[in-house]
Amino acid sequence: MTSPSNQDAGNQDAGQEAGQDPGNQRPRDWRRRRRSDRPASEAEGQSASRQAGSEDTDEVLSQPLINFFDPAFDQVVIHSGPLVFAGIIGLVSGIVVVAFISSMRLYGYIDIVIGLLLLGGVGAVLFSNVLTAFVSRTGRYGANTLILVGAFTGIVVVANVVSFENHSRMDVTATNQFSLGTRTKDVLSNLSEDVRATAFYKDAVDSDSADLAQRRNKVLDTLEEFDSRTSKFTYRVVDPDLKPEIVSKYFGARPTGFVTEIVVVEGMDSERFDVLRPTDASYTELEQDLVTSTLVATGSEKKLIYFLAGHGERDVNSGTSDGYGAVRSGLEGDNYRVQTLNWGPTDVDLEVPLDAALLVIAGPTSSLPEAHELALDRYLEGVQLDGSLRREHGRMIFLAEPDSPATFRNFFADWGLLISTGYIRDVGSAVPGLPQTLSLQNFNPEAPLDITVPKGERLQSVFMPGATAIGLLQDPLRTGMALAATTANSYLINEPDRTEPITSGPEADQPGPFVPVVRVQSIGQVGTEAPTSQPEPSEISDIIVFGDSDFLSNNSYNQGGGSDLFLNSANFLVGDFSLVSIRPKVFAFREFNLDANEYDFVRFSSWLFLPGIMGLMAAFVWWVRR
Repeated sequence: MTSPSNQDAGNQDAGQEAGQDPGNQRPRDWRRRRRSDRPASEAEGQSASRQAGSEDTDEVLSQPLINFFDPAFDQVVIHSGPLVFAGIIGLVSGIVVVAFISSMRLYGYIDIVIGLLLLGGVGAVLFSNVLTAFVSRTGRYGANTLILVGAFTGIVVVANVVSFENHSRMDVTATNQFSLGTRTKDVLSNLSEDVRATAFYKDAVDSDSADLAQRRNKVLDTLEEFDSRTSKFTYRVVDPDLKPEIVSKYFGARPTGFVTEIVVVEGMDSERFDVLRPTDASYTELEQDLVTSTLVATGSEKKLIYFLAGHGERDVNSGTSDGYGAVRSGLEGDNYRVQTLNWGPTDVDLEVPLDAALLVIAGPTSSLPEAHELALDRYLEGVQLDGSLRREHGRMIFLAEPDSPATFRNFFADWGLLISTGYIRDVGSAVPGLPQTLSLQNFNPEAPLDITVPKGERLQSVFMPGATAIGLLQDPLRTGMALAATTANSYLINEPDRTEPITSGPEADQPGPFVPVVRVQSIGQVGTEAPTSQPEPSEISDIIVFGDSDFLSNNSYNQGGGSDLFLNSANFLVGDFSLVSIRPKVFAFREFNLDANEYDFVRFSSWLFLPGIMGLMAAFVWWVRR
């Protein structure tokens, strides 16, 4: 039995524990503790105020500063869900804008900052809840998952960065269809400056023909191969209609409609550029053409133009009034090398050098020996002295005169070009006071724009003193085009001292219009049997004949547009000359030929073998687990 004294002691202890329990069971969250303590604090405050009022009525109690933010904290707690959702939306949308919309990156950064502030504010107010969530079992698992995902993402990012800087490409085709030539790799690895190629093409969806789309893809694939080889070579694709300012940088005022399917290679430091002209319409030697343009743009190599000497031609090293020193300076200013090709009258077994991008014969005054004629024939036929084909076809400019030697006339007559003996008297377009000087103003609108309108600006009048007419024989072996023509009120006068034309009678002068500048492409001499198949590019000659040579002399070089007409013609002929020789890739068509039994095996094995294997595996798993 328990004594009364023990019972009283037990009751007293129980009362004390009961009195202490409410105080010990205080909420863990500081906001809940503040609310639970608020009534007691108020009661104590009232009693204290009464005591203070009785003692000192001037004393005022102060509260903690954080209590002033309690209403704001309460609103954050109440609307924590929408605030967290808005913060996540702001953060995600800001990252998307920064990553994919470069023009709105500032707004994206602002969006990210707002999202972080919302999430950070809610996390700070509900810090105890957030801490509890992380400390709990679910929180630990979630944090572990986040750490693993972050580690995996970091490994992937580092691996991609390392592989991007140290990547390796491999061509697994049998004929190395997608590999660049050794010469190309050497040129790209030794670039002296940064090079950028600009391909003027419309978007693929705007391509009108399948052939154009195929050529576009081939050009872009080749440029991508160049770009992958070195960091100094880059390229861009420009729609000329959308960015006319880039077109005007390279082609002046030329209409954008005429700037299509063109590639310009530019040296970024020297600001030199070269307009690529493909060797053929199918772009079979695109790699070779790109390397040539790269060499020209960087100044590593220059195309070589030869001036024939030994027949009384104009001297490109002469500074006299009738010399061609100004022509040499103009060609060198266009990034060409100029040399003299001197053939003696008794020389035999002659040959135009293989590195000749263009051969110029300027106003010869003496006859053409037979050995020289044979050498020129071989050059235009694309044949070397030993009978093998030249790498490039012959390109020639001939500057004639009314009194050009008969041997030169006969030579060009064999190639379908008839050089007249008289001079052109253009009554409707002659220089005032100089009736024998032709003022050439009518240019063929169908002529290549690179000759007549290279920068979108029409050529000035070309003044040709005593120019003669050029005729063209039409046959299946050649195609010709007049680059300019006189007016209808013009005559061909055979007497050099007479300026008044005879318009009637048996001795009347031949009336015009006449052609003093002509371009002709030939695949053989007159009378040659026409080829039965498409000739090689090296077998197609390209000749431009001017009916005068005085308009390029030092005394007349800067008068009118004669110098521009000549330089444009030279640029046009030399444009597709290649400085290197790179063998084009041969596409090998491979077939997988099967007989009837092999075909049945391939067909039925694909229908039954693989599905049968899967069925057997499923049956085995079922048998193990049954």
